[in-house]
Amino acid sequence: MKKFKHTKNQQFAVLGLGKFGTEITKALYNYGYEVLAIDIDEEKINEVANFCTHSIVADVSEESTLRTVAIENFDTVVIAIGNNMQASIITALICKELGVKNIIAKAHNEKHGKVLDKIGVNQVIYPEAAMAVKVATTLINPNIQNHMEIVAGYSIAEIRIPDKWVDKNLGELALRSEYAVNVLIIIRANDEVITAPTGDTVLKEDDIIVVGGSNQDIENLSFTANKLSQKDK
Repeated sequence: MKKFKHTKNQQFAVLGLGKFGTEITKALYNYGYEVLAIDIDEEKINEVANFCTHSIVADVSEESTLRTVAIENFDTVVIAIGNNMQASIITALICKELGVKNIIAKAHNEKHGKVLDKIGVNQVIYPEAAMAVKVATTLINPNIQNHMEIVAGYSIAEIRIPDKWVDKNLGELALRSEYAVNVLIIIRANDEVITAPTGDTVLKEDDIIVVGGSNQDIENLSFTANKLSQKDK
């Protein structure tokens, strides 16, 4: 196995290609980053071969594998191993010992997550829990298209505007003063994107506003938008 040649570009390594690891690999690659994908299953490697910079069939829980690819030189290592918690923990330990600066690891449950946290993993992710919260948020607030928590208690969300907001400008709606949220971006039906909208920016039919603020303030805004949408029907 040849050494992985590093460049000055930001690089990621994804260890384990289950559903979560595969999607992370494809997303990072599509965003234009260099991605090394490693899995012990050749079939899984073949599935992502066209969606990563380099792919290797190997056991990531073996120290020799991670030393060979110089894992410590990657900007971020994502440990996305399937259901084998032991392999996940061993891989995290090896990455820490080899000096990986930023480790993100998938946890299967709270106990697994606590072990990863004690090892020193920088960020522990619970994909199933995150998806459940996202689905619940959408069910409760139908006007919210996408929701992403940035830090505890604060998020960015896409909200579809009700018809009553069409042809009104942001100054008239006073969303910032009324709901304490900031309109960051407006996405039009024709895929036009308006960045840094001002108070004079007029909303159009089927616009989606991307807002930032506290979870509670975004929920209040979404509740109002949903209530207005129901009245329009």
